[in-house]
Amino acid sequence: MFINLIQTNLTTSVLGKIIEHYTWTESTNEDAWDLIGDGATEGTIVIADKQTAGKGRGGRKWISVPGKSITASLIIKPGIDSRLSGWFPLLTGVAIVKAFAELGLDVNLKWPNDIMVNNKKLGGILCESRVQGKVLEWVVMGMGLNINEQENELPPELQATSFFMEKSSSIQRELVLAKIMNYIEPLHVELTENKYPSRLMDLWTEYCNHVNKKVKFEVENETQTGEFMGIDTDGAAIIKINGNEKIFTSGDMHIIKS
Repeated sequence: MFINLIQTNLTTSVLGKIIEHYTWTESTNEDAWDLIGDGATEGTIVIADKQTAGKGRGGRKWISVPGKSITASLIIKPGIDSRLSGWFPLLTGVAIVKAFAELGLDVNLKWPNDIMVNNKKLGGILCESRVQGKVLEWVVMGMGLNINEQENELPPELQATSFFMEKSSSIQRELVLAKIMNYIEPLHVELTENKYPSRLMDLWTEYCNHVNKKVKFEVENETQTGEFMGIDTDGAAIIKINGNEKIFTSGDMHIIKS
């Protein structure tokens, strides 16, 4: 990826002014935390052409195709109440939906961090945070997105897709990443200034592909079936199980096809 192409397409005030580019790395999230330890500036983006040990949620490995996907991590210093930490993967998801819509691809969100197209996974988000007292001191917003992969480059068991597979045309990864950053910045500013994510809640719910649908929910080695009702003011999932609404801050969800 070319840093100058990313920055040319940025309309941000803070995000992307510093971009750390690696030909290969184990994990852009880990690199971001190392940079924070070395005094990184908020808005720094870490990108890699090849990621050998990318992380997904729950310690799972994130598979990416070198030179075809976006593997990037954004460093944010929110300085807000730590209870809002659950909003950062959702905020990132909303920004990604808006960016792809501008580029002509309709995508949806699956709680808490999946980017979906026609029930296939286009990408995922992994946000990690550091809390000092009750203050959310740092957030690393990691994302992995399939952009120019062809069908034979993605393992069929992943049920994955890419921008190229959906549109039958390739696109500059630098442009996609810049568009995402352009949408993340105002959403982040709004969240940190207002401290109440009412508009973000509405946007996420609008883009979610499984509100009021039956889901299978796996958390702490237990599987439950219920109806996904939406999210609460902390970004947690509200699932109706046997007539009772329960709140979940983490877990794996699968949509039950009717």
